[in-house]
Amino acid sequence: MEITDILKLLGLNEKEASVYLALLELGTATVYPIAIKADIKRPTTYLILDDLQRKGLVSIVPREKKVMYTAESPEKLVNDLQKKQELVKRFMPNMLALYNARKDKPQVLLFQGKEGVEKVYEKIFSSSEVLFFSTFRDAFQMFPEMPKWLNDRVKTQQTKFREILTQTEADLEYISWIKQSEFYQSRLAPKDFPEFLTDSAIFGDSVAFFSFKPQVFAVQIDSREVSQSLRVLYDLAWKAAIPYEQVVKQNKKPALS
Repeated sequence: MEITDILKLLGLNEKEASVYLALLELGTATVYPIAIKADIKRPTTYLILDDLQRKGLVSIVPREKKVMYTAESPEKLVNDLQKKQELVKRFMPNMLALYNARKDKPQVLLFQGKEGVEKVYEKIFSSSEVLFFSTFRDAFQMFPEMPKWLNDRVKTQQTKFREILTQTEADLEYISWIKQSEFYQSRLAPKDFPEFLTDSAIFGDSVAFFSFKPQVFAVQIDSREVSQSLRVLYDLAWKAAIPYEQVVKQNKKPALS
């Protein structure tokens, strides 16, 4: 990691970091050599030096003819960071109180397009437990890496999955890729059951519904009451669904004699 990257982590943008480093090397200098050293145009360097002055990282050295600048010690960055940390610690209980109060209020969030839908799947796959009403067809076409996401979470035992799917060829192939275990269990609806048209997921205190046709979007509802109610319905559906092993046994072709 470069020093510039460290300065950016401490709150400076790329140009501010370049000017500050240039001035640290030069010691005391006018704008022109600073601009040359930082490889930034002189008018822009003036503006950046003003910003660094406001941040307390640069000072003006009094001279009769030319304005000279000098860099303050990098220790000031550490001191400022410590002060910010102290402020965050002091007000953390207040911020957590606001956050927890917000969690008790239901929220409905709409995510549109592939990137928006992917964000919801990322939230789901980072949960400790997920209940899926799944159809693999459309999700796989948009996110062919999804089985790998799920497999990784199952193998590392970071997430427990239960999925209810319909007996389509695509869904049967999909669940055959993932070994049934404590961390991944699947069941299927009866063969004549209509195919799910969307994915639905229950995770934490949230539920999510996906649509891939004709428009791509996901709706996420954050509500403990809604989530708990759907968990009850899911458990009823789970009990009525057919275990994966039983479906495999039924579909297994007899050996040739």
